[in-house]
Parts: sequence; structure tokens; C-alpha cells
Amino acid sequence: MERLLQVENLVTQYKTAEGMFSAVKGISFTVEKGETVCIVGESGSGKSATALSIMGLLPANGKITEGSIRLKDDELVGKTEEQLQQIRGNEISMIFQEPMTALNPVFTIGFQIREPLMIHLNMSKKEATLVSIELLKKVGIPNPKEKIKQFPHELSGGMRQRVMIAIALACEPSLLIADEPTTALDVTIQSQILDLIDDLKEQMGMGVVFVTHDMGVVAEIADRVMVMYAGEVVEMGDVHRIFNHPQHSYTKGLLAAVPNVDDDSKNWLQGVNIHGKSSASS
Repeated sequence: MERLLQVENLVTQYKTAEGMFSAVKGISFTVEKGETVCIVGESGSGKSATALSIMGLLPANGKITEGSIRLKDDELVGKTEEQLQQIRGNEISMIFQEPMTALNPVFTIGFQIREPLMIHLNMSKKEATLVSIELLKKVGIPNPKEKIKQFPHELSGGMRQRVMIAIALACEPSLLIADEPTTALDVTIQSQILDLIDDLKEQMGMGVVFVTHDMGVVAEIADRVMVMYAGEVVEMGDVHRIFNHPQHSYTKGLLAAVPNVDDDSKNWLQGVNIHGKSSASS
């Protein structure tokens, strides 16, 4: 497999009133082409700080103090903001948790999808509009010619999240980072969004870093799982091994918190539909 992302000994710190706080403490992991790696943990575990570090979107009081982040063979740590802007939305894109804060309320959907196409791919407005309509079709939004004229507040939560996915995929990035993109959605819409991300990953051959606290989501979408606690990786492995043979007590605690309709089942993944296949055939 082709390696897309390699993170080595990453340390991310935040300056606080009490001094420097290490949110990410020397973690290392990789993402291959066509693979979904789920970073899972509770709030404060460092998973979102890891995602923001990769994107170069840390807040003003945040800084990568050690380590390396390589996208393909390109080192991201140390790049200027101008250099990162050429990469973000082009080679690497991010879907955020709450689309109403990520989307600009004063611009139409069409304007916000066209923007990365015109900036990164030098498309004309007319070309970018046609591609925007196709992107909205791809992410399952009906009447895309009408929807591009609408503003974010005119769409439902599920539709806004689909627009965010369309924006993220506009330039066909190599790597997609999704930071809890389904948390605010109801279960039915959540499942649709997860299926959509998985289908688009297969079509485009992307690597995906999926940040979540929900082990049910992990079971549905992950190839590999990285469990974080207090800024450190406590366990990493294939999704089946993590669920069926967890080694760390924290991982076991996360799994124990997942509602299980069959308390007598000895194998958590037995019968669970992962990637459209039974665990026996995976």
C-alpha cells in the first residue's frame, strides 16, 4: 500500500495561564492510501489536537514543539501559513464537527464550494459552478442547481454536513480528516454520512483520519484504530483485534460503555456489519 501520512513523535503544546500544557505527547502513526484510521478517545484525550496539528490549524496559543508530520514525502512541520494554505483544501482536507460554524452564513453554498476550485485548480467561475453541481450530486443532495443558490441556514443539519463533505472533496485530496462529523446528527443521518464517506474513500482512493469518541462509529468505518488517553496512544491495531481482543484497560472501558443487545456474546464483532461484510468474511 502507498503511505500517505506519517506522524512521528508528535508533541503539541498549548500555552495556558498555568504554563505549557502538552495536549499531544509524542505520538506516532501512519495512514495508507485507501485506509481509514480512527482516532478514538474521550474529550481531552488529544484526538482533535492531533487532527488540528496535521492541518496546521492550531489556535494562537498552540504549537507543535517536537516531531514530524509527512504528507507523502512532504514535511508539514515548519511550513509557513502561506505554504500550508496551498496544501489545505488541495492535498489534505478536513470536515469539522459543526457545519453551521464551519460554513460562512453570509455566502451561498455555491460560492463556498467554488472557492477552493477557483483558488487551487484555477477554474473559471462557470467551470467551478458546473463542478460544484456535480459534487452536490455526488454527496447525495437533491436539486443541486437550486441548492447552490441557497445559504447554510436554509438547509437541514444533514444537508449542511453533506455540503461540508463536498467542499472538502472538491479538489480530490489525498487525505481527508473528519473531526467528529456526525456527533450533532440523528442516528439515521449519521449512518448515511458514514456510508457516504466510506463510499467516496473507495471511489477516490483517499486515506481517512476519522476522529470520534463513539466506538459504534469506529466499528462501522475503521480499518485500524488508535486509542488515545491523556495525549498518548495507549493502543493501536486492526479494528477486529481492538474490538475482540483489547489489551489496554482504557480500551476495554470504552468498549464496555457501548450498548450491547447481546450480553452473552463472546465476540463483540460477531454479526456486526463492517464495510458491508460480516466479520467472518472480513
